[in-house]
Amino acid sequence: MIKKLLLATFLALGLNAAPLAVESTITDLKIKDQHEVEKTIDANVKTILFASDKGTSDLLRDYLLPLSEKENILEKNSAVYVADISGMPSLISKFIALPKMKKYPFSVLLLDDTNKDNFTKEDGKIIVYNLEDGKVTEIRKISTTEELSEIIK
Repeated sequence: MIKKLLLATFLALGLNAAPLAVESTITDLKIKDQHEVEKTIDANVKTILFASDKGTSDLLRDYLLPLSEKENILEKNSAVYVADISGMPSLISKFIALPKMKKYPFSVLLLDDTNKDNFTKEDGKIIVYNLEDGKVTEIRKISTTEELSEIIK
């Protein structure tokens, strides 16, 4: 019984180890946001905006904040914002980063050590995953607000 449980655990961990690629299918990927609320990336999501470093997170935040004053711009665009905080020291994230993020009018899904390998990381680039019916159809790397404005309007 224990051997079967261990095998199932290792298989489950192995399934989450590879980052998303074109043709990958997302089936109800669950990630907690800055309010500790578990959110689900499912077939309703059309775009994932992934920031793996502070610079790209700042770029996304600065772009989304003014657009989110009147409406939930991410929801309007069937998009989610995912940020990698796995490398951040826990005291910094707990006492500095998360209190700031809790003031945002939109959800930021936070990667930690348990789910950090699901996304491709590249410093200075926002990785944009386009999805159709839960399947990744395109992956783009962007780094400017102009490119971002073509995706989130």
